[in-house]
Amino acid sequence: MSALLQLTNVNRSFGGVHAVDNVSVEIEEGTIFGLIGPNGAGKTTLVNLVTGYIRPQSGSIKLLSPPPPASEKGSNSPPPLAGEGRVGAAVELARRPPHAVAGMGIARTFQTLRLYRNLTALENVLAGMHLRRRDDTLQQLIPIPAFLKEDRRRWQHARELLARVGLDPDKFGNRQAATLSYGDQRRLEVARALALNPHLLILDEPAAGMNPAEKDRVRALIQQLNQDGLTVLLIDHDMRLVMGVCRHIAVLNFGRKIADGPPATVSQDPAVITAYLGSQAQKTAAHVPGSEEMDVAATSTAVSAEPTSPLLEVRDLQVSYGAIQAVRGVSFGVAKGEIVALIGANGAGKSTILNSLSGVLRPHSGVARFGELDLTTAPPDRIVSQGLIQVPEGREILARLTVRENLELGAWGRSNGRSAHRDIEGLMKQFPILGQRRDLPAGQLSGGEQQILAIARGLLAQPKLLLLDEPSLGLAPQMVDTVFDVIKKIHNDGVTILLVEQNALRALEIADRAYVVETGRILLSGTGAALRRNPEVQKAYLGG
Repeated sequence: MSALLQLTNVNRSFGGVHAVDNVSVEIEEGTIFGLIGPNGAGKTTLVNLVTGYIRPQSGSIKLLSPPPPASEKGSNSPPPLAGEGRVGAAVELARRPPHAVAGMGIARTFQTLRLYRNLTALENVLAGMHLRRRDDTLQQLIPIPAFLKEDRRRWQHARELLARVGLDPDKFGNRQAATLSYGDQRRLEVARALALNPHLLILDEPAAGMNPAEKDRVRALIQQLNQDGLTVLLIDHDMRLVMGVCRHIAVLNFGRKIADGPPATVSQDPAVITAYLGSQAQKTAAHVPGSEEMDVAATSTAVSAEPTSPLLEVRDLQVSYGAIQAVRGVSFGVAKGEIVALIGANGAGKSTILNSLSGVLRPHSGVARFGELDLTTAPPDRIVSQGLIQVPEGREILARLTVRENLELGAWGRSNGRSAHRDIEGLMKQFPILGQRRDLPAGQLSGGEQQILAIARGLLAQPKLLLLDEPSLGLAPQMVDTVFDVIKKIHNDGVTILLVEQNALRALEIADRAYVVETGRILLSGTGAALRRNPEVQKAYLGG
């Protein structure tokens, strides 16, 4: 089978961040090709490079033996770039604008929905045909029957595309896109991409936020489109979906390709396991969940009960982003003095849980209590004043302010200025790197140093419970070690911690108890030691 798309030594940086680092990938015609990797690995950036939304700084992106430019039968509209896109010719896509790439037969959906919400479903599909239409200015000025024939044909084709993705055109065609369910909006976005008559369809997180039944329908749709002859590039965090439908998978981490091959090979690749489960995974086989026989006696005694008098109690928590249900009936507790970890793959709902506890998001239903405080109704400032402090994902330090000024903001709500000043000085001694850089703009710190600053800023609010959201995200292995040493020291000083962390093995090493979150639900729970031996943990990350 011949290659359809070939990427060779593609590079793209944003400042000092190598988002795509010397990546080479080849996608065969007629296949379903998967692109996976941890959060921030560079997947969507790579798709944006292929589709022309971003230009690469070096490397080649070639469409090999491309189809004729997308056009309707009977249309005399020229291709987006005149004279190119011939059958049998290799076309360089690297510096073409998005409309030209689309005209070569490459269509995509987006990680977040990009529908025209106030247009009907049929009108959204018709909008996807824009590169296949002739200039219809005369038709708009003089709507005589001869000119309306093409319109009727396009409307009929739009109805057929809706039916193709499982949307009844009689039922859904004239409904505004905003009124459709989330799963149906995702299907509509696929129909609009198909309106371009593509040869390669790129699906970016098509199953994000869906329930299991909706994901099954997405799986069936992808497989049917592929059986119809369409080449598919699939990016998704649901490893069961990716491993189930893809014939070949490439894995990115920190912008580099670390693995490439069939699903069964990729899922057992040591570099992939390390990328998803943490840098400690390959130090010993026993550290890989499920790689050793389960110690039944140890496991049975290690599984912990929920705390009887929790500092934080969560019951049946449900959180949605519009039509997307991100958290589905989650229940757990945190006792005073514990480290409790929430682990799971990207998009599982972990950060959403933390944001709902800190008042950033309002849950749809459920109970969340911190002592006597109802977290589902309390404003964020009251939650902070009661001692529940969140260190957000991505650190969120103020880059233009100095290290010391960032720390001073962490103590903003404290009434005793002298005490706050002593604590700032104490933290700069406890974490010498902050003291050495106290007068530098925080934006000049490394990623690991910024994370330490963010944690120290949170400590200055005198937390009774500290929520840490992905503290190791994007850090080099040696800085991950430093950050986890900081977390252990904070805990030894008496701070209760709820840790959200994608680096599962490092989190389970220090956690008293942990919960595995998958698609918004608690899949597993137990002690950190028990979950480290549980093969279901690896399945939650890598499928199977």
